[in-house]
Amino acid sequence: MPSERKKIISFLRDADDMVKLISGRRIKDFVMRGAELFGEDIGSKLAGKEPEVPADSPYNTLGVRTDACDVVVRGAFRSLAREYHPDTGTHPDPTAFQKAQEAYDKIKAARAGGE
Repeated sequence: MPSERKKIISFLRDADDMVKLISGRRIKDFVMRGAELFGEDIGSKLAGKEPEVPADSPYNTLGVRTDACDVVVRGAFRSLAREYHPDTGTHPDPTAFQKAQEAYDKIKAARAGGE
């Protein structure tokens, strides 16, 4: 049973990451806003603590959790690439693009190495 619980939690976290990629907001943000609209004070119950990630971590650079699935990591990188790519980005910034590329490469290498 504990492995089923871990699978469900992992699935929900991945879904939350995908919603964030699409909308820019987390599921709990939507739920907490709904709670505010309906007058229920459940925000403190929903606000969970995320583990601390060092500021120079490649996961922090891409804005994803350390246990995010590969699809979420790739989606976060592509989102940053669309924004910062020097040739085609909406806000061209070669330095930011290079940081995102390096972070993505580090995560891919670490996962390929058996992280």
